[in-house]
Amino acid sequence: MPEPSVTNPILIGGTGRSGSTILGRILARHPDLYLTDPEEVRFIANNPGMAVALGTRNAGWPRSMRAKTAARNAIKRSQGANFARPNNSGLQKWLTKDEMRELGDRYLERFGPAPLEATREFVQAVMDKVAAPAEGRRWVDGTPANARVTDLIEPIFPDCQVVAIIRDGRDVAASFVEQTFGPNEILDSLREWHKRSLRMHQAVNACRPGRILTIDMLDMVQNTREETLAEICGFLGISVDAGMMEWFAANVSVERAHVGRWRTQFDADTTAQIDALYSTLVADLRKHGVRIPLET
Repeated sequence: MPEPSVTNPILIGGTGRSGSTILGRILARHPDLYLTDPEEVRFIANNPGMAVALGTRNAGWPRSMRAKTAARNAIKRSQGANFARPNNSGLQKWLTKDEMRELGDRYLERFGPAPLEATREFVQAVMDKVAAPAEGRRWVDGTPANARVTDLIEPIFPDCQVVAIIRDGRDVAASFVEQTFGPNEILDSLREWHKRSLRMHQAVNACRPGRILTIDMLDMVQNTREETLAEICGFLGISVDAGMMEWFAANVSVERAHVGRWRTQFDADTTAQIDALYSTLVADLRKHGVRIPLET
């Protein structure tokens, strides 16, 4: 199989509703980068996904016994929900059902004896199609789960770089309840933010040092806007492009980011419950050494 066109992609992630989409769109304005279409390819990082299947295979017994099931579920998802998404989005824009079926069959055939090679081959084949318009430029994917399973992605793309975004969990939870996906009850959403924050922390710590940059969304949209973008560019080894910064200035604001939304979106009693639970969850995260987002 030919060598992959890109071996060092840029993966953006977080807890969900934390700013990965907006950062992807900012970086898309850089001439040396290409934002995938769809902006979240999902089949690598989501669960079930390729990275989780490989991680299950590499886990110790008895978890590794579930690896083949995880692999089958990952392929089923790649040919289903990740393939055909609303508005003609998803992998269907770049591959046919027959192509996906052929790649999936080969992956499952090889996964048992050579799980890493099978996974890399499948991911490469799909991403070379999805990122074909990049014409050799580094591609950027904004699947939020990237940061939460970055340790499982590392064997697939050892040279990839990850930008992990953290955000006040109360704003994350308030955003989730307005979506058609994820937890739809505010306190359950807050608990999910806690779980994802802890998993992201553990994943980042399990990776090779220097491969992941963690930024705070509040710094990106309010406190140190230009400095934070310059830090991201420096980490990625790209110039601070004037066109990118111009788009950033025109399109990214505190108002559009809905900073502090949790304070006004609910009645006073619910807001007090949110704040009380958040304090408890933050205290627990601190015990695990998790970096706490700036408060909105």
